[in-house]
Amino acid sequence: MARTRLLLEWTAIALLALAVSSGLVLGGGVSRLDSALYDGLVRFRAAPPSDRILIVAIDDASVAALGHWPWRRDIHAQALARMTAARPAAIAYDVLFTEPAARPAEDRALAGSMRRAPIALPILLEAPGTAGREFDATLPISPEREAAAALGHVALPHDPDGSARAALLALDIDGHPFPHLAETAYRLANRAPSPAFAHAAAQGDYRVFVPYAAAGSFRTVPFKDVLAGDVPHGFLENKLILVGATAAGLGDRHFVAGAGTLPGVEVQANLLNALLADRFVQLASTPWRLLFAGLPSIILLLLFLRLRPTQSLLAALAIFAVTATLPIILLLLAGIWIPPVSALLALALVYPLWGWRRLSAIHRAMSDELTRFGADSAIAPSAPVGLDPTGSNALALSSSIARLRDLKQFVADTIEGVADPLIVTTLSGEVLLANQPAQLLLDGPLDLSEVARLIQEPPAEDLRLSDGRSFSPRKTALTGATAEQRGWILLLADISAIRAAERDREVAIEFLSHDMRSPQAAIVALVEGEPGKDIPDSLARRLTGHARRTLRLAEDFVQFARLETAAFQPEEIDVADCLAEASDAVWPLANAKGVRVVVDAGLEPHCIQGEHQALTRTLLNLLDNAVKFSPEGGEVHCTLEAVTEEGARWQRVEVRDAGSGVPAEQLPWLFERFGPTSKEKKGLSAGLGLAYARTVAERHNGVLVYRAAPGGGACFTLVLPASPGAA
Repeated sequence: MARTRLLLEWTAIALLALAVSSGLVLGGGVSRLDSALYDGLVRFRAAPPSDRILIVAIDDASVAALGHWPWRRDIHAQALARMTAARPAAIAYDVLFTEPAARPAEDRALAGSMRRAPIALPILLEAPGTAGREFDATLPISPEREAAAALGHVALPHDPDGSARAALLALDIDGHPFPHLAETAYRLANRAPSPAFAHAAAQGDYRVFVPYAAAGSFRTVPFKDVLAGDVPHGFLENKLILVGATAAGLGDRHFVAGAGTLPGVEVQANLLNALLADRFVQLASTPWRLLFAGLPSIILLLLFLRLRPTQSLLAALAIFAVTATLPIILLLLAGIWIPPVSALLALALVYPLWGWRRLSAIHRAMSDELTRFGADSAIAPSAPVGLDPTGSNALALSSSIARLRDLKQFVADTIEGVADPLIVTTLSGEVLLANQPAQLLLDGPLDLSEVARLIQEPPAEDLRLSDGRSFSPRKTALTGATAEQRGWILLLADISAIRAAERDREVAIEFLSHDMRSPQAAIVALVEGEPGKDIPDSLARRLTGHARRTLRLAEDFVQFARLETAAFQPEEIDVADCLAEASDAVWPLANAKGVRVVVDAGLEPHCIQGEHQALTRTLLNLLDNAVKFSPEGGEVHCTLEAVTEEGARWQRVEVRDAGSGVPAEQLPWLFERFGPTSKEKKGLSAGLGLAYARTVAERHNGVLVYRAAPGGGACFTLVLPASPGAA
């Protein structure tokens, strides 16, 4: 319940942070703060002023020398002729010629000078326009318009705060796109559009953000000096010349981001400089701004779920610092501007809001726990202290925890009374309590990582330590008052004595097997060797048969005992291979008796997960019994096939002989060890072979069944589960 409440509160705060940050981005509520930060930084993004750009300034000194503005057109014609003689790369003449001169000869003289120069003239734009249009455009008069190499607009859009931050590389005027005057100068000098213009055309947005340099950054010469010929031609050669007014009284002034108030000609110079360096500022798209505004708050909220209070404070400060500095780094190094104020305000909202909710949750949790503790006299808290509610609850809870420690000591003393090692752990395996026998193990051969492994995945075998002792791990869930599991109780039952007894039993079996086999093998050797020639044949055959049967019984007994104690270790095996080995092993007996063993296993593999040796011995026992109880000259049929029953695949082996079958009175004890048999079936007196076969079948999750064969004889069927990939 508490976890659900925590997640709900976290989700509510996260949604609130996203709503606030998105609203600030989409609504522009903090645009002035973002713009102020942008204006203070953008000048550091400006490209170094190009040596190719030269401003011919119509400054106060030129106005004083040449008379009041506007000047006669022939003055402009003379100055333009001076500049043209120096062979500049391009001339952007930021002077409006929208009305005829007082004397037509002046316009003709100016047009004549323009025809000899790579010159671009501006277009007059007046906003708002007439008839509901956004603006009215007035082109230069003829003949100046026909004489100019290109025309360009000089419109400068201003943001609501009155500052100009962007420029329009092209503007649609009466259905015809006109490039900016700076763009036309770039084209006249380089015979191609600028890279920025090509990119803007591909994007369909001709607005670019210009990083403006401070006033006076570009080389400037007075107009009067150019007119007088005081400027050397080498200073003008191959330059991009911008002619425009800088005199204070002419009014061509603009407030631009990062540079303050600039004359119009310096605005054109900054744009042309940015075009030459291809250095602009790109405003991040709305999806990226939304992501940047909301992501820091979400990251901080995710960290709140993992970090402690002090760590949360440090994380909040670190994320706040990264959120504030990352846009600055992106602007200065990559020219990408992501307004950060929305993200910073969302962070400033998230931290105190989350702290308030956590403090409220802690206070509520302490109150609830103290109420529960009050129902138990053993851990009931003391009377509240006269502090604020949270402080009083904290002191009362501290008193209750002290009493809980007393209970913990009581539990620890109880655990110490357990003789075997007992360890209480958390769910992850961290040791909470350990009695003295367990502590001795932890300080010695038992590692803490081994304890965690025992908790997570108890071993199928005994736990054997380096000192030779063996333990049987047994774990029990440790639950709390609400039946929720809190940890594990691990009991290591010491079975060293049991395992020692089992080893002694194994030694005894080996000893018994050896003592039984050795004299019987000696009997067989004596009877079949040189000393046995004096023994009558009938007696020799009886002695040899009894001796071999005793050897077989000893081997069966040892194998059966080992089968019951050994762990099951399966591997991918082919039942056909085991059947082939068993039939080869039984061939001498069958050949001596004249019995024909017919094996039908097909050509396909019959794979299972099993133990090759145990399965081969099982099949040998079945074939050996079949040959033994078949009449001379009879046949033993053995078939192997894959079958499917109820969606499961099985490998089925059927061994059928032509004998007289198993008497009905022997069926209840057919698969028992040393079960009783009839006098006619003396070979079954020990009963170990079929008992071994039944045990192997069950060990492989299979079955071994008997039925009377049609027409007489015994039929044993062994069914084993096929491997998952068996065809």
